[in-house]
Amino acid sequence: MTMVYSLDEIARTSDEAVVKARFDASTLTALRVLSAGFAVMTLVHLGEVRTVLQIILRAAAFSLAAILFVLVRKRAGNAVARFVRQRARATAIAFLLVEATALFVFNASAGSEAAVALAVALPFAAVLIRLLPAEHLLLHASLAAIFSLTVFAMPADGRNVAEMIMPVVATNAAAVAVALFISRRRRRAIVREWSERRAGAREQIRMRDELLLARELQLSMLPECAPSLEWAEICSASVPATEVGGDYYDYFVDADRVALICLDVAGHGMASGLVLSSMRGALTVMRDELRDPAAALRRLHELVLRSSRRRTLVTISMVLLERQSRRAVVASAGNPPVMVRHADGSVDVLALDAPPLGVRLPLEFRAHESTFLPGDVFVLHTDGVYETRNANGDAYGLDPLQRLISEKGGGAAEGLRDSILNDLAAFRGQEEQHDDVTVVVCRMR
Repeated sequence: MTMVYSLDEIARTSDEAVVKARFDASTLTALRVLSAGFAVMTLVHLGEVRTVLQIILRAAAFSLAAILFVLVRKRAGNAVARFVRQRARATAIAFLLVEATALFVFNASAGSEAAVALAVALPFAAVLIRLLPAEHLLLHASLAAIFSLTVFAMPADGRNVAEMIMPVVATNAAAVAVALFISRRRRRAIVREWSERRAGAREQIRMRDELLLARELQLSMLPECAPSLEWAEICSASVPATEVGGDYYDYFVDADRVALICLDVAGHGMASGLVLSSMRGALTVMRDELRDPAAALRRLHELVLRSSRRRTLVTISMVLLERQSRRAVVASAGNPPVMVRHADGSVDVLALDAPPLGVRLPLEFRAHESTFLPGDVFVLHTDGVYETRNANGDAYGLDPLQRLISEKGGGAAEGLRDSILNDLAAFRGQEEQHDDVTVVVCRMR
């Protein structure tokens, strides 16, 4: 029987509980074998039945073995079967004692030699069952006692009672020694294996808890809500692929200006989360410099180069919107193009060719400047959107996103954001999400 435990169950389950569970599983397997063996043995010797008592004993022994064989099967799912399986060791002890009583009495009437042979064989059959030391002692002492009482109850026929009982007592003692030796070795192996699994589970739980804490910290770095502006409706969403993602978005409001930020640290996980945290801190300090997106990207590029010895790449899109002049300034470094939907449904794809922040090459960041009108919609996103793949390995792409923005972008910003996320989920289907997905939507009122 294979037992499946969760990490938390492995960490908190004691050695004794596991030993008992494993012993129960081994005992159920042995019970299936023993019950089938007893049933077959009873049928084979059915021709030896001579009296009513023998008929009753044989019928009882066969019925008990057959019923137990049915109850301990893996597929038996009724309440009685579950009750028996949950008490495997107690069931095994009771079964052997009842079968021994019936068979001893039957064979005693058939002849003392048959009873002795059975009394010698049964203890070693019981070795198949995994019991605790006290349970083994109880079982074998009971088997010896039942046989002794049966011998004393036999009619006197000149037999030597001591000569009949001593071999049985010695056999049970030897069987107890073998069973205890096997059980002790098995217990040690189980405890050793479980100790290793418990240590591994506790380490995995510690790492899981740390990742969950890191995820909470990362989510706390994202804006709780979009700024409430009379002239712009903003909403966003970020769906990490792992506990700690590498995507980040933010809004920085300065009087009648707002700067929209959408960035992606290469990879995802703890390392990306740490770089993301430093980027957020830098943007917060530089918020007054975001009036010039191209200059701000240059500063961030220098920060990424100096903050890590290892090569770290960050893609970013920045959109500055000014209410009075209706000016929109777009700058980007390696991020997917910013898409701008106009009131007539047309979509501009602003792809600014610039490598990611952190590349060890001389960079020159350019900005695209334009004028926006009421009803225009700006959509920023990370590569997790267009690189989303379905079960066939096909990528979502930019063209379906552009069409979706054209068709669904005429309403509220929140509705367009939800349409994008829902379309991605429908395209991916049951396929696992492999990269973080972030979308920022801003609709001009």
